[in-house]
Amino acid sequence: MKRAVKGLDHVVVMVDGIDSAEAAYRKLGFQVQPRGFHKKLGTANHLMIFDTDYFEILGIVEDTPFNSERREWLKGGGGLANVALATDGADLAFDAFRAAGLAPDAPLFFDRAVEVAGKVEHAQFRTIRIPKTNMPVVGFFVCEHLTPQFVYRGEWADHPNGARGIAGVTVIAEQPAKWIPELEKYFGAGSAVRDGDGLVVNTGTQPVRYLTREAYAARYPGIVPVRPGDHPALLSIRVDSLAACEALLKSNGVTLVKPDAGRLLVPPSEAAHLTIEFVQ
Repeated sequence: MKRAVKGLDHVVVMVDGIDSAEAAYRKLGFQVQPRGFHKKLGTANHLMIFDTDYFEILGIVEDTPFNSERREWLKGGGGLANVALATDGADLAFDAFRAAGLAPDAPLFFDRAVEVAGKVEHAQFRTIRIPKTNMPVVGFFVCEHLTPQFVYRGEWADHPNGARGIAGVTVIAEQPAKWIPELEKYFGAGSAVRDGDGLVVNTGTQPVRYLTREAYAARYPGIVPVRPGDHPALLSIRVDSLAACEALLKSNGVTLVKPDAGRLLVPPSEAAHLTIEFVQ
């Protein structure tokens, strides 16, 4: 059975200064893919590819109508901006979201050049964007890969820090339960489950966790969020070996917070306004 939403596809990290952000992520031990350009969108990116998902750092290179909201959002600092959802088809997602009352934009096609085995190819996508009025703190959108063979490649998923994939996303929200009805429009009835004062959202793959600011401070001690209000705040990355990851980060001079034996935290100052949690 085909599904409109079948989990997380990738995460978008907006950066103000893509050159410095690229250097920061190399220092963090990621294999950073060469810069790609979205001419239609006026943006450029670098990808960190894993086995079945990825995240990207995205910067503005030309002001266009397509990136006006992103430019405005960047005025408050960079960091985790969007979570792209995997789908069996953009048209399928469009119909499902419209039926759920999310008022989706029409599917948008775009591409970017990518070098594969010494040859220039074009990775092609169709996305479904949702107006800001229906964003439950996180800017969810749907991404259909028309050419997944030009994105998910085994040789690109080999990272010095041992990263294997996205483990989850954490959102700061002062009233997490407020967002349950909206989240269920994306992920279905019962997808957002209360966890104390917070929520855990079943996306179909990795969870999205909503925490109050107080709960976030308790779970991630020593980490000061970049933004004062509700926002997506942290990306969890699964690694093969936490000990090996820690050794590499320390050798690269990366500042770390180690709240317990099972987690490493990289503060926003080290990752272009994003907090990263490494877990095994």
